[in-house]
Amino acid sequence: MAASSLSFTVVDSDSFASIPAPAQPGARCQTCDYWERLDGRREASESESAADLKLSRLLAGTRLAGAYGMLAWTVDAAGDRVAVGWAQFGPISAYPRAQVIRERYPALPDSPAPWVVTCLQVVAHTVDREVVAASLLSAVCDELDRRGIIAVEAYPEGVADPWSLSPGPASVYQAVGFKLAAGEERYPVYRRELEGASADVGWGDLLSHTRPPDEGEEWPLPLPKGPSEEDLFRLPPKPSRPNPFGDD
Repeated sequence: MAASSLSFTVVDSDSFASIPAPAQPGARCQTCDYWERLDGRREASESESAADLKLSRLLAGTRLAGAYGMLAWTVDAAGDRVAVGWAQFGPISAYPRAQVIRERYPALPDSPAPWVVTCLQVVAHTVDREVVAASLLSAVCDELDRRGIIAVEAYPEGVADPWSLSPGPASVYQAVGFKLAAGEERYPVYRRELEGASADVGWGDLLSHTRPPDEGEEWPLPLPKGPSEEDLFRLPPKPSRPNPFGDD
């Protein structure tokens, strides 16, 4: 599939239902909370409240700069637009599991705190699946650069079928400029530095005029609380947490 035949949109309430099913059997992106909770699950839920909560989490950043997900679209033989790819991302403060993974690698830079790509999935029968994934990931990086983000990380795992896990294959990250920053083939950390200078979103102005709402303690706020934009690029505290990969 030619990259020119693809289009990309940031997720919203209208496109949320179009997020395609991931490769892992029985999983459903619209209710998955694997990255948002240390005891989270990928398994599908028919609960309407679970879907509503997921949507609210993905749209949590809309108030400042944009939602935490992007869809890749193509047009099928009937001329209908269909979603073939999905990427979830956001500040590391929104994803406790990513925080715990990162804590395993103390050599990683603490500042600026990265945003993370937690999920990168393309429908299995898609022609040139990895090309589509690379195009989607590149569009995500362009969007984050526009938002003024300085660094992006991802944690793909080296398994027999890399699509079976939410981050997708490491080879896709390599193809769009991510470098191995820590770890090894089984549990790597890939990182890409962005320019952060092309931002048309004024973080300072936004934060000075917008007070973060108090969402309680049921799940992490989309951005750390603080009086200045520097808090967007500061890592959260590091409480003791269980191994996100399970017992070694």
